[in-house]
Amino acid sequence: MQNYESQDTQVPTSPVCIAIWNFSSQWFLLPQGTGVLAVILHQLDYQFKGLRIISVIVWVYTIVLLALCVSVYLARIFMYPQNVARALRTSMVEVSCLASVSITFTTIIQMIALAVAQQWGAGWPMASYVLWWINTAMALFAVMGIPYIFVKLQAPGIKAIVPAVLLPLISALTSAAGGGVICEYSGIGARLQVPVIIVAYLEVGVGIPLAMVFADVFIARLFEREFMPMDQVYQDMILCGPFGQGSFALLILGQVVRSGAFAEYNRGSFLTAEAAIPIGFASQFAGLLSWGYGTFWWGYAIISILHTAFKQPGGWRRMQYSLSAWSLVFPWVSVCSFLRFMI
Repeated sequence: MQNYESQDTQVPTSPVCIAIWNFSSQWFLLPQGTGVLAVILHQLDYQFKGLRIISVIVWVYTIVLLALCVSVYLARIFMYPQNVARALRTSMVEVSCLASVSITFTTIIQMIALAVAQQWGAGWPMASYVLWWINTAMALFAVMGIPYIFVKLQAPGIKAIVPAVLLPLISALTSAAGGGVICEYSGIGARLQVPVIIVAYLEVGVGIPLAMVFADVFIARLFEREFMPMDQVYQDMILCGPFGQGSFALLILGQVVRSGAFAEYNRGSFLTAEAAIPIGFASQFAGLLSWGYGTFWWGYAIISILHTAFKQPGGWRRMQYSLSAWSLVFPWVSVCSFLRFMI
């Protein structure tokens, strides 16, 4: 261990190399936030002329930003592998934010289904379908692998648990929601929809229970009076993310099931027209329950951030921007997106 760490003590001196050396995975929070903004702008009921064009511009910006961030992070891995390995070994935030790549990719695929597939047709519905399966593999790898790293390689104790540990679970739940969007809007047939629906429900089954467990662990930290410092308190908003995305996933999947995916497929004893209506309504009701739990954490996060800001020496005027502030965007919009599709 000592030999491994001593090999990477020379810090670069040129400005570009220093920037690459310090490029944290938290930068992936930026395209994650802009991606979900593109989706919600495209789907707003209160449209004005040009808003959907703006959403497409934000979507293209998200693609460019994600490609840039991934390129720089890969450059960091190749140039300073030991520095990256040390960060992944010791920082839960560094590992967790890698899941934001999958989350961002899901929002990009959703925009393909919402904007491109409907207008351009041709092979775009199938493109969104194939890309969703690729991204789902990434999300499942994140939701299985990253928590294992927490437990087996880091194991920092309850007092070191941060809300960012929920990001791998959010990646699976966002993938599930993306599957529902593709089935509902891209125009693929029932034969292709049914496998997506089944896998998406499995992702919900993985994500929501684990998110509740991780949230309970974080509550245990709070009862030990181990509160988040000001530069990290923005992460509290992540706590509502899994339940916001989970509620939206259950809502959109239930809508797809009720709209005829099971009825058109109509095979076996489960994937039938008779099962579609109760499954669809049960899914949407479960989504409402999940949204209620997410709303609690949304309210807690707002109170926690404001309380921490006003309690610090110098008050709210001493608040400083950090990359973790971008963790406010995606979970907040996730909670609101349920209302957009429910009402």
